[in-house]
Amino acid sequence: MTSAASAPTGPLTIASSTPQPHSPTSQPKTSAPLQQQQKQPQLVRHENTTICLPIVYGSIAFPLHKSEEYNTHRWTLYVRGPNNEDLSQGIAKVVFQLHPSFAQPVRELTAPPFEVTEKGWGEFEASIRIVWRDPAEKALVLMHMIKLYPPIIQSANALTSGTGVSDGASNSSSEKKEGQPVIHEFYDEVVFTDPTESFHNQLLNGSLSTNDIPKVQSNEVAVQETFKTYSDEEDFKILLEAQRFLDNELASVKDRILRADCSKNELDAALTEITAKAKAVIATPPPVIAPPAPAKRKSKSSGGVSKKSKSSSVASAMAASK
Repeated sequence: MTSAASAPTGPLTIASSTPQPHSPTSQPKTSAPLQQQQKQPQLVRHENTTICLPIVYGSIAFPLHKSEEYNTHRWTLYVRGPNNEDLSQGIAKVVFQLHPSFAQPVRELTAPPFEVTEKGWGEFEASIRIVWRDPAEKALVLMHMIKLYPPIIQSANALTSGTGVSDGASNSSSEKKEGQPVIHEFYDEVVFTDPTESFHNQLLNGSLSTNDIPKVQSNEVAVQETFKTYSDEEDFKILLEAQRFLDNELASVKDRILRADCSKNELDAALTEITAKAKAVIATPPPVIAPPAPAKRKSKSSGGVSKKSKSSSVASAMAASK
């Protein structure tokens, strides 16, 4: 932030009580008035406000068809908008710090395109310092490795089977066609919290505006043709596909839950019926069964007449004869 202006440091003129020689009048001189400190106008900030500036930084390297002495690739290091928007409304300058072996390792750019193109043979880490239009905002420093060769990522099984596994962002050397560029870039979003009113308006009127967004082309035609665009349409398609998948899974789960509920109701009904039958059987007393009558014993007399019957008959006969 700019500091307030300080008071003058020069000596002050002091009034003298002794009249100066050859002076027609000996009126004392008054001291010069002190200049009042100029007050710095306070920065008006948007409280509880955040604003986001999307940027893309990276490098693109092209192999030289005819290798020069100590040069195998031509690369470009850059900071750009996700869809080539003009970032100069928010960025005051970009300072690239290259390897000390270059003739001019520090490159400062105050106007887009913010890019540096050079030739070389080795990979190194470069520094990117982004200075914003608002001096109150701290500069952003990024470290970026300039890649000249595609990475080879292989698993232990791939070494034996002969198939390479890549990370999707770059192909293996066996799959990489000769002459294709090596792209190593990153998408990022810089968030400003409680920005000043002027800087807030600059960002809104610049790259974040939805009306007539100015575009910036790279100085390298091959680089411009290789630039990837970052649009919300692809993300929307991915989210839509994910939503459809979730809807199908939810419908399938609901169907399984409904079937499980039906099976549970059927089991509950069967269990209730069995329980009722069991209670009825327990409540009904068992039938009373009478014991069998004892069998009569038969006498062993002949003719089938008992002795008692014979004696009764004899007595009856004697009484009749008398």
